[in-house]
Amino acid sequence: MLKRDELRWLPWAPLLLAEGLYARIATARLPPAGDVEGRAGVGRAIRLVGLGDSIVAGIGVPTHSVGLVGQVSRLVASRAGIAVEWTAVGQSGATSALVLERLVPRAIALEPRLVVLSVGVNDAVAGVEPPLFKERLAAIVDALATSARRPAVVFGGIPPLETFPALPWPLSRLLGDRARRLQQAAVDLVGYRSLRVVNFPRRIAAGGFASDGFHPGEAGCAAWAQWVADGFALSLEKPAATGRR
Repeated sequence: MLKRDELRWLPWAPLLLAEGLYARIATARLPPAGDVEGRAGVGRAIRLVGLGDSIVAGIGVPTHSVGLVGQVSRLVASRAGIAVEWTAVGQSGATSALVLERLVPRAIALEPRLVVLSVGVNDAVAGVEPPLFKERLAAIVDALATSARRPAVVFGGIPPLETFPALPWPLSRLLGDRARRLQQAAVDLVGYRSLRVVNFPRRIAAGGFASDGFHPGEAGCAAWAQWVADGFALSLEKPAATGRR
């Protein structure tokens, strides 16, 4: 549904509807990764939780070990010289509302030290307004702060949807505009409870996508994992001081 500030797209409404239906079918054929937990590194471990949408569910990669959560965990373990036990708490199609209501309690129960949060693409598709998205994002961060370990949270950012191969124009432009507004809402929260936010480059190389042209493949997750791991750097200066997971 078009929003009030999107009425310039009204003449294109039939095409947008058709493209939206096609994109939904074309991007729903890949299964989630089968494994939902693992370990990287050696020694005493900290817990990392991936929380969010299809990226965390592992859509686009054969296993989580080469997906975003697994690759972030390996980078964190290597850089900090520790072990990282990771769990993926994700659901394909999840919006910020669903993450807050259904997935956050599961993440809190795991008592993570680090949380990788991926959400926003489905909010853009649904037309969620930036102030509401910001409110929900802050609520997710607030809820995670109640966990026993008070985890460091890195929001993985919202990619430039206009560059996705699976999205034709004008749908790509419409969703790209929405995604940029939601990303800015997230950026406005940087520093809130020490939240860090990944900012994507303006374009994503086609080789970074999975076969559906919508989700990141192994190469795309590798680049993304570098940016997320950079966001955790300050939180890991003394990761094993207490010796607790």
